[in-house]
Amino acid sequence: MFRLIQPLLERTGWLSTGQFLVLITCFLPVWSAAEIVIEPPAPPQSGLIWNRTGLPAVFPLQVKTPAGQDYFLTLIDAGTSVEALAAYIHGGSFFKVLVPPGTYILQFSFGDVWQGEERLFGSGVETGSFELQPPLTFYLRGGGTKAGHLVELNRILDDLLVTADVKAQSICQTRIFETSPPFKARYPHASRTQDGMGTLSKKSSLLEKGSPNLDLHSRRKHKHPNLPYFRFEVRSRYCD
Repeated sequence: MFRLIQPLLERTGWLSTGQFLVLITCFLPVWSAAEIVIEPPAPPQSGLIWNRTGLPAVFPLQVKTPAGQDYFLTLIDAGTSVEALAAYIHGGSFFKVLVPPGTYILQFSFGDVWQGEERLFGSGVETGSFELQPPLTFYLRGGGTKAGHLVELNRILDDLLVTADVKAQSICQTRIFETSPPFKARYPHASRTQDGMGTLSKKSSLLEKGSPNLDLHSRRKHKHPNLPYFRFEVRSRYCD
């Protein structure tokens, strides 16, 4: 815009080139600030943001937080100091996430206004970060218990320290082996008729004749009708 009006101002004698440069220097920051308004991005939904370990996330981590501020949680590998997992927590809301196996340092960043993953909550009196010590280990215990943790953040003090309670929380798996009751009749499709002697005799059935009207699956299904049906299932529940 200034390039368009510069020749006009110089021809009319209102401004020299040097005066025009001074004008640009004085008013360009004001004009740029008035035109460019950057809105902060919307905060993510509560839950997992990324998992960089390549391992399956199957171990429970529940975090209880006070209302008023949001939290960005980062799990840092205690052995390599590499960021393994990140999640977003809305303060005061229910939060639970599944994490991969390992030993991690829990790092919390908190604030009021989310400014993106690079700046997190920015800088200010109401923002900060802290690490929860000691590191927490997520592992498989016994035959099928996935050992995790419940972390409750009570309050954040003026010196950015945090009081936290850590309890065990696990997912217990139970293996169930069931059988269905056997078939009641040896010949499911056979009917019985009464003969002249007053006794019941088995009537010839389509199954015995191997009728082409019955498909192969039906004949295989009733070949051994007294054999039970087996079913194996694994059920999970929170324990501890």
